[in-house]
Amino acid sequence: MYTFYLFLFVVLPSETSSFIERNDTTQISHLVEMAKQKHKARFPDSAEYYFRQAGNLANQLNSESGKLLFAGNYSVFLYDQVRFDEAMEYARLALTLSLRLNNRPKAAAAYNNIALQHQAKGRLEDAANNLISALEISNEIKDPTYKDLSDRRKYLNNLSSLLLDLHDLDKGLQYAWQSFEIARQLKDTVAMGNSLVNVMVAEAMAGKLTDAVQHGKQYLSIGRSYGDLPMEIKALNNLADVYRMQRYYPLALETFSKALAITPKSMPGNEVYTLSGMSRVFKEIGNAQAAKEYFEKAHKLAVKELATPQLIDLYKDGADINEALGYYKQALDFQKKHAQLKDSLQNQETQKTIHELEVRYETAQNRKQIAERDLKIVEQAAELDRKNTWFMIYIFSIFLLTFGLVVIRLLNRQKRKAQSTELQKKLIEAQLAGEERERERTAKELHDGVASILSAASLQINAMTEHSDPHTTFKDISQLIEIAVREIRNISHNLAPEMILEEGLGYAIQSFCQRVNKPDFQMHCYVIGELPELNKSSQLTIYRVIQECVTNILKHAQATEGIVQLSEEQGRLLITVEDNGIGFDTEPLWVNGIGFHNLNNRVKSLQGNIDIRSCIGKGTSVFIEIDCPMTACLDKATVDL
Repeated sequence: MYTFYLFLFVVLPSETSSFIERNDTTQISHLVEMAKQKHKARFPDSAEYYFRQAGNLANQLNSESGKLLFAGNYSVFLYDQVRFDEAMEYARLALTLSLRLNNRPKAAAAYNNIALQHQAKGRLEDAANNLISALEISNEIKDPTYKDLSDRRKYLNNLSSLLLDLHDLDKGLQYAWQSFEIARQLKDTVAMGNSLVNVMVAEAMAGKLTDAVQHGKQYLSIGRSYGDLPMEIKALNNLADVYRMQRYYPLALETFSKALAITPKSMPGNEVYTLSGMSRVFKEIGNAQAAKEYFEKAHKLAVKELATPQLIDLYKDGADINEALGYYKQALDFQKKHAQLKDSLQNQETQKTIHELEVRYETAQNRKQIAERDLKIVEQAAELDRKNTWFMIYIFSIFLLTFGLVVIRLLNRQKRKAQSTELQKKLIEAQLAGEERERERTAKELHDGVASILSAASLQINAMTEHSDPHTTFKDISQLIEIAVREIRNISHNLAPEMILEEGLGYAIQSFCQRVNKPDFQMHCYVIGELPELNKSSQLTIYRVIQECVTNILKHAQATEGIVQLSEEQGRLLITVEDNGIGFDTEPLWVNGIGFHNLNNRVKSLQGNIDIRSCIGKGTSVFIEIDCPMTACLDKATVDL
């Protein structure tokens, strides 16, 4: 058993009607607008007053366009106030006036409003007939405006509602989605939400409860975002009914209570849905007495406020609840009302007629699409003829453009080739300069270190006499030779770090930093995480770059402490070399620092960047960042076939 809010749309005539020809009729538009504002603010008595004033003025001025504006809007107001017979009277007046004025869009709106009154009174066949007329007029508009498309969306949604009243779930869902698609194209969020209501109801009736909850929550979110109270109430009631169908009874009662708490008395037709929903929950959990209390409240309001199709399920609830309590006579009365109303609304003849009307509409749509396609083919042929006139010009222009692009590309390729050659030259120069500095440093270390130690050992040997203590003398000479061997090992490691790189780049850097430590200077080395797997050539270049940075600290910084840090981050090798030395002005470094340019070229050869920052008296920091794509860094790659 399903009782949901199906969203029905009345169509409001435009306030700035082009048919108001006399200045006096502007006051009619003003009064109608005042009435609509009062209606929106939920002051129905004030709205009624301004509508009556607008109607009286339209009659005094004998302005048919003014009468049309009044009648269409007043019909909407009366429908919302559940005064269906009066609403039908003014909707028919609006149709008569719009046809007399040959205002086709307003005629479509009038047909739609008439259809709503028929549906509310249970005359579904008449409702379908008028609704199809509204859609046919809407589809005849060749260049529809935003408002024309917005109205068409409402007609499709109302057709969806009508079909859902007949339990034609597939067709109801189909037209609801068509309505939603137009709203999406118009980028009208509120209209999208209103179309989602019928989508939600169709899904719930078809047992697709998870989808129904999802779309119900979307609708609720839109209503709250736009501060639309009727939308929020409808969303809460429909969500609560789906929760009931899922047997989440506490959640259903909680959601119904939220709807009831925000429903004002000035919005007839809303409270009855909430009360009947709560009655149904209590009935299903076996509390027949509470179910009857809420049912009686709902029934009392429903007689005055509900449209006829919505009474079917209410009467069925009444029969079930009274039967559970042993009130068999009342149960029988409600069962008879239910059966009679269901037969009158959902008999096969009515369904057949409405189906034929829908087929008529779809056939007209197909004919229209074929005509539009034929017209488009003719227009495309004419466009093709026009384009052929310019075809040769286009071809020639394309040829010139292509030729120019080829020339530019060749020039750019030649330029890149020259730049690549120049870069290779600089890299070779940097490598040679680095090797020359290594040789100079090695020669100096051999001269100042190893040679001086061996000279001292030679002097010890030459100074030996027959009176010397051989044990002490040989011990001193042995210590000097051990020192010389250690110095030679350090020099060989610096010359050929490939030996150390066998243990990994991190180990090589840590070993180097340990070797440069002295009593008055400590170099700390930190390797964070796993370093990227680099080929030997890249590792050696990185080792030389760090070696150069540390050597500069030892020679120039007058530092007592330094740090070398290596880490990997998202495929990049990050290197930091810092000291607490005297610092220097970096600006000349970028202009004529030969050593810096050699260092920079080495880093560039690894597709990296180097940044040197220093402040006098506050030390120096060198930041190096090297991209390490696997294909460039690894010696071998594995391919999965």
